[in-house]
Amino acid sequence: MLPGFSQELMPKGREKESQAKIKRYMTMMDSMTNEELDSTNPKLMNESRIMRIARGSGRQVREVMEMMEEYKRLAKIWSKMKGLKIPTRGDMNMRSRNMNAQHMSKVLPPQMLKQIGGMGGLQNLMKQMGSAKDMMGMFGGGES
Repeated sequence: MLPGFSQELMPKGREKESQAKIKRYMTMMDSMTNEELDSTNPKLMNESRIMRIARGSGRQVREVMEMMEEYKRLAKIWSKMKGLKIPTRGDMNMRSRNMNAQHMSKVLPPQMLKQIGGMGGLQNLMKQMGSAKDMMGMFGGGES
């Protein structure tokens, strides 16, 4: 289960269906312009654009609308996490991890926190994110 994804998008035990839905979303996003992908302005996505995306991706308008709703929900969650600092390996002390986990536990919906495995799972996720950030730095990506 990926943090941030709703039960409708990624239900437990139905991974193949979830993967197919994500692939459909990716196909729809491939039919979007860079301006549409980068925009945070909901007024940009008018009816004609939504119909064009549906036609271009071979999907129905309701599927494009579903993807847009999922995006709005995720954007709301991620915007609440803006001030979160992901510790690097050098700054992986227990105190900074616990403070970030406490901040995230207040931001995340209770159902999502439960999916992650509670506070223990959240702290483990923070640890993994720090490791991934360090690995990206080795390959020239991420922040140093």
